[in-house]
Amino acid sequence: MTPTIAWVVNRLDSVGGGERLLQEGVAHFRSLGYRVLVCTWFYGEKATFNGRYPTFDVIELKTDEVPRSDILSRGLSRAKTLGKLRRVLRDNKVTTVFVQGEYDVALVYLATLFTRIAYRFLIFGQIYQYPHDNAKYSRIFRKHLLKIVFSRPGYRETIPLQPPPLTLKNRLANELICAIRWLAVRKAEKRFSFSRQVQWETQLLFGCSTELAQGAFPRALIEQTLFGTTALERYGLKSGHYVLSVSRLDRKKRIDLIIDGFAASGSDQVLVIGGEGPDEPLLRRHAAASNAADRIIFAGMISDNDMIDLKHHASLFVSMDIGDYDISPLEALAVGTPVLCPTDFDADSKLTSMPGFVQTAPDAAAVAEEIRRITAEPPRVDRSALAPWTWSSYFDHLMSR
Repeated sequence: MTPTIAWVVNRLDSVGGGERLLQEGVAHFRSLGYRVLVCTWFYGEKATFNGRYPTFDVIELKTDEVPRSDILSRGLSRAKTLGKLRRVLRDNKVTTVFVQGEYDVALVYLATLFTRIAYRFLIFGQIYQYPHDNAKYSRIFRKHLLKIVFSRPGYRETIPLQPPPLTLKNRLANELICAIRWLAVRKAEKRFSFSRQVQWETQLLFGCSTELAQGAFPRALIEQTLFGTTALERYGLKSGHYVLSVSRLDRKKRIDLIIDGFAASGSDQVLVIGGEGPDEPLLRRHAAASNAADRIIFAGMISDNDMIDLKHHASLFVSMDIGDYDISPLEALAVGTPVLCPTDFDADSKLTSMPGFVQTAPDAAAVAEEIRRITAEPPRVDRSALAPWTWSSYFDHLMSR
């Protein structure tokens, strides 16, 4: 009988690192002969990356859209779907569940209670990377608030030390949900993190360990030698004469810092900002007010077909995400383009010693200096040294016993 895996994630309706992780994982395990179900509460065609990934065996559990601030109603809306999730896992004889988020791992824990279904928790983003996650202010987690917030520059800049005002019912709901989250993480068969930072946070918050596992791109990418130029023509760009940033346009990604650094660098190149998100209007105004307004392009959502070519032909790829790990710059490295990341990126010695991978303090002056230096004389990237970050290596690790 074909073994069945279920992959559970809250939303699969946009384009980003988490969506890429899931889709690549599904494709990998299907290629090995597994049947893979995707269970999500919200599904949208965008997550297929312009049709690159198939849509079969996607089960949309469906629930109401509820603001995160209404913790009780949000929790109840998810609780109503637990019976359906449990039936899906049971009826399809699922043996292993992969789950990506702390909120979702609590739901999977409840749905698999008193069954033999094992779940493995892939920590993609921690609660201290998201200002809107009220879990950090709960009784069970808030004792570690200061220690974790002051451990990273990005946390200090974006995480409020005081919780938002909540009604009594929402405070009580937050406490209950966080207690379940704490238990659910501890009960996972295995836990995986992308960085030592999150390993440390998980040990501190939940009193349990994680395995370090990292992936970012398909193995074929580091062997690819031919890259198209159609995307350059589409955006009016010249190979080697633009700086590229691609991400969801929200505060966590610090695109404003990239704009400020580029403007201060005095570079005569073009800054291309790819992606969509809630901060786009604000960022467009920010760029228009800079002294480099005529050399900043907002490219919108870049198709999967164009993405690799644009990364290859860029003189530099910049990410200032406050996260501990970032897939997009590693993908740029894999096609031979130098990358600039903030010190928030928890890179190990193999990565930091690699020509072409550069880290800097997340401030405009430091970013400007590195943009000037790298674009003036781009280092040569040894693509073959990036084999440890392939998806196949990562997913094989996830199934290890």
